[in-house]
Parts: sequence; structure tokens; C-alpha cells
Amino acid sequence: MPHDTPTDRRAARWDWPLVAILGLACAFRVYRLDVPFVDAHSWRQVTNADIARLWAEGTIDFFYPAVSWGGPDGRVGLEFPLLHLLMALAWKVVGVSNAAGRLVPAAFSVLTVWFTYRVGTRLFDRAAGRAAAFLMAVSPSVVYFGRTPLSDTPMLTFSVGAVLGFLAYAQDGRRRDALGGAVALALAGLVKLPAILVLGPALWTGFALRGFRRTVTDPWYVSTTLGAVGAIAVWYLHADQIYLETGLTQAIFRPSGTYPPDIAQYAGIFTTVSHWTRRDLLTWTTARELLLRFWSLHLTPAFSLPTLVGVVSWWRPLAVRSIVDIWALAALSLVAVSLAGQLPHEFHQLPVLPPLALYFGIGAAPLFGGRLFELVRSRPRRLALGAATAAALTVLAVVEFRDSGVVQHLYRTANMNDALINAGAQIDREMPRDALLVTIEYDRYGANSPMLLYYAHRKGWSFDAASITPFVVDHLRATYGACHVAVMDWHMLESTRPDITAWLSAARARPLSDTHDQYRLFEVGCPAETPRDR
Repeated sequence: MPHDTPTDRRAARWDWPLVAILGLACAFRVYRLDVPFVDAHSWRQVTNADIARLWAEGTIDFFYPAVSWGGPDGRVGLEFPLLHLLMALAWKVVGVSNAAGRLVPAAFSVLTVWFTYRVGTRLFDRAAGRAAAFLMAVSPSVVYFGRTPLSDTPMLTFSVGAVLGFLAYAQDGRRRDALGGAVALALAGLVKLPAILVLGPALWTGFALRGFRRTVTDPWYVSTTLGAVGAIAVWYLHADQIYLETGLTQAIFRPSGTYPPDIAQYAGIFTTVSHWTRRDLLTWTTARELLLRFWSLHLTPAFSLPTLVGVVSWWRPLAVRSIVDIWALAALSLVAVSLAGQLPHEFHQLPVLPPLALYFGIGAAPLFGGRLFELVRSRPRRLALGAATAAALTVLAVVEFRDSGVVQHLYRTANMNDALINAGAQIDREMPRDALLVTIEYDRYGANSPMLLYYAHRKGWSFDAASITPFVVDHLRATYGACHVAVMDWHMLESTRPDITAWLSAARARPLSDTHDQYRLFEVGCPAETPRDR
């Protein structure tokens, strides 16, 4: 199937159906744009928002991001904090707000839709590009995560941008395209390391369209690719060095859920997190769960069918087909090697969506200006057919979005954690502004939790029922002056660690009347005269 000429592609930038698709993408992403970061996957949302807010309210130290759950310093080994920086800059201008924070990833997500259109148009034609962009505009998972402050959203943008840049260079030979592809490749891997998988389809564009020998001997292919990979390596070596100095990380090479040795030696057992595949996950049950997730959430049933048509159909040229196939295989390989992280995190499957959208573009192209419209000779009738098709597709997208379960399971409109927000606000009122807080929030996997500290607007440390001990609290009080302990689920702690609840019950409790009775705030050896000035 021939791709558009350069003249066609310049005209495609002003493609009015594309404008409508981008408008639809914006409309989907403003749904519940102003809600707090306590919907699904709130922990990582709040971690990123926490870093951005510290910068917005203080000094931006880009190369040494800090978190509130790491004590007064809190420097943490982290991916390239581009999203955090942009959120901080937005908040410095308009003030800290949920809507302003969510608009930053939303802008990246809409840009991903446009990049997908450009890739589809270059590989196939304008109709297929529109169809691919449409799926990325309305996919429930892409929409939901497209307005959450997760690094996966800009990662997806830069991944598609990397393929677009190298594809354009392979087709047109312009050096600026190779440079743009390399910059996008570097940023994709910097903001989220698993995006390095896009190096496969990015390079394959050259192999497929120009030949292996011509690609590996092209100085622009070689130098830009090595430069991108080198930039990624330098940053993550730097991030790992921060971990070695502070003991704090967000699971890049090291497991998260740890503290430095001077704190860990007084604590209990830290339960760390690993995302790699275990043998017990290699089952049909796991495969069925992921397949159903793609069917119902990522693609939805109505849009899965054209995607399957695109996968199984025979289309030429085979060189173009191979680019999409390699991209899909690279993304699926990431799923295969990280099943432990894939199952609880729907956003870990996002890298598979762009190649699936291109398959959808092939299967659904007739509805977006392909042969179906060529059968209608009259321009008014063609416009009427286009308007009716657009309306029908929009209604179908809304229905599929509603039926996907994304509102209940991810947006959680009926299950927002207002108690957490209220508890944080009251703790903020009760504690001195510079006081450090120790939190106990979960039964396990709770060390490094940013949740209560973020909404209490305090720095401190977070433990779970397994890792909290009186000794670690005594150490933090003696070393850093931390004498406030907040418990988010007293009933859970009472059932799992009665020794800790008995120890805390002997301390002075401060009532949290704005929340339910599971939230408790204790003063453990605080000075008799505690300043309340803010």
C-alpha cells in the first residue's frame, strides 16, 4: 500500500477530520479533570505530584528530585522528571490545582494522537492515519491515563514521536527528521526506561525501507541512535547514584519500598516490589486476564474487531507491514517479561496501543475516508455521509467508553477517598508547619507511601504494619525531631500489630474529627510546648 507523497503529507496537516478527532480527544480528556489524585493508581500519581509541588512551592533542583516521604532531604533516584518539571512550572504560574496538574499529561496525550496520525499517514494513507488517531483518541485506558500525572503518558508520546522521526528520515532522507527521532527516542527512555523497546521499530524503519547495510552505515542513523541511548544511560547511572547515597528509589534498577541503612536497621521487614515475570504467572489465567483487558478496556469490543481485521489481513508492501509487526512484538515482549507488574497496572500495557492503533487504522480505514467515500460522487452527499459517520463513531466511542468499566474501576466516581484528603487537611491544621510526620498506611507494601504526607502537606517517612517499630520511631524522633505518628487504618493495625497499637495508645492522641475513626494522630514524646505558628 503506497504512502502519501510529501505534498499530500503537508496537506494532511490541515486535515479537517483530523481536527475533529483531536477535538474529540480533548473532550474525552477533560472529563473529571479537576478531581484530586485519589482515583486509580493514586500512589504513583501522588508521588509525581508531590515532587512537582515541592518544586512549585520552593526551588527547582531538576537533577536532584526530592519526595516528602524521604525525610527533610528526600532526594530520590527517579526517571527523568520532565513531567514533574512541567507540572511545577504550571503550578508556579496558576497555583497548585488538580486541573492544572492534569492538563500537562493531557496535552502530551493529545499530542500522541497527532503523532499516531502522522505515522499512519506515512505508512499507509490519510484514512488509515485518521482511524489510528481515532482509536488513540477514544481508547478508555489511553483517555484515563492521558490525564493522570504518570510518566507513562509522555513516554507514549515520545515513543510514537521516535518512530515518526526515523520513519520520516527513512522515507525522505532529511537529517532534521533523524535528529527529531533521536531526541524523541532519548526522551521516551529518559521519562520511562521501558520505552527503550521502541528502539526496535525505530531502527527497523531503516532496515525495512532502506536496507540493513545502508542503515548501519548511515552516520545519521548511527550517531543519533547512539546519542539517544547514551543520554538515557547517563541519566539512569546518575539516578542510581542518588539511590546509593540516599537509599530512596522509584524501582528503576533497585526495588522500591526501602530506606537508608541508618533508618532500616531500626525498622521491621520491608516488603519490596518487583515487576519481573515469575514462573507462577505463566498460566492461561494470566493470559486470559490480559486478553480480556485489551478486549474490554484498551480497545473495547467494537474497536477490537477492526483491529483484528488489520492484524490478520494481508497487506502490502510487506516492508511497511513489518514495521508495525516489529513494533507490536517489541511491546508485547515487554508485557511477557514483566507480568508481575502488568497484572496490577493497566498503564503498563500502554506501549502496545500505538501498533494496535495502526492495525485498527488498516481495518477501519473505509470509515475514515477510504473506499466507502469514493463510491459517493456528489460532494454534498459525501459531506453528509462523513458527518453521519463521524456522529455514529462518536456515539459508539461514548457508549464503549461507558461500557468498558473505566468510570467505575479507574475514575472511581463512587469511591473517591475523601477521608484521606480530609485527614490530611486536619493533620495540616493540627501540626506545626515544619514538623516531620511518620505515617502508617497499609498492612504491607506501604513503605515509601506518599499519600497521607502529600495531603497533610508535610515531610516525613511512611511505613506499613510489617516495617513499623517503636525503635524506628524513637530513632527518627531522636535524630530528626519527628514526634508525630499518623495511622490511616487503626483497625488493620490493631489486628496485625497489637503491640504497636498498644504502644501508640500510651501516647497522647489528637482527635481527627473530620474523618472516620480509623484515622489517628499521636504525639510520641513531643516537647511540652509545641509551637503552632505556621
